[in-house]
Amino acid sequence: MSEPNPLIHETVLLQSTHLRVTEFVLPTRHRLIPEIRSRLLEGIHEFQLATSPVENHFCMALEEALANAFFHGNLELCSSLKEECTTSFMKLAEEREAQQPWCDRKISVCQIVGSPGLWVTIRDEGRGFNVAAAMERCANPESLLCSGRGLLMMHAFTDELFFSNVGNEVTLVLYSRSADRELPVATLQSSIREPRFLFQ
Repeated sequence: MSEPNPLIHETVLLQSTHLRVTEFVLPTRHRLIPEIRSRLLEGIHEFQLATSPVENHFCMALEEALANAFFHGNLELCSSLKEECTTSFMKLAEEREAQQPWCDRKISVCQIVGSPGLWVTIRDEGRGFNVAAAMERCANPESLLCSGRGLLMMHAFTDELFFSNVGNEVTLVLYSRSADRELPVATLQSSIREPRFLFQ
């Protein structure tokens, strides 16, 4: 394992033989996406949750979720700009990473991983988006721009996908494919958490 990046603050909240809960907090620097993605995927190998094809698909869903949080959430960049010119999109992203209020925003990630599976919750500090409208668009893929198809990918390559009402928090779930896995942990709705929408 490589040396920890000082920009990624990691706190292990619970550690046992069968389960680990970790919280990550990192600044809005899109160059950190590959590193945090790789660290979140390590649990798949550690607990032998899935084979390579399943892992690769979940990796793509996770990449999309992280990109959404960084670019569309905290940096408030529109997909239409990326459609027009990828260079302009990335240039504006780099500019905003050094400007307020965008530069002060954080990305928070909670990872629960163990023998039942992997849960990754990603939260940004942006304004969120209209979840219901996005769900309607996903029901009609022809209406989506190429850059907007990330939601479809996230839905297709996860076992469950939850969004907060506001849309600035998403939870991706991958259940273990192991034959001797434990039953999935029941998820209880907390009175503190906002209710989440599940893509059906």
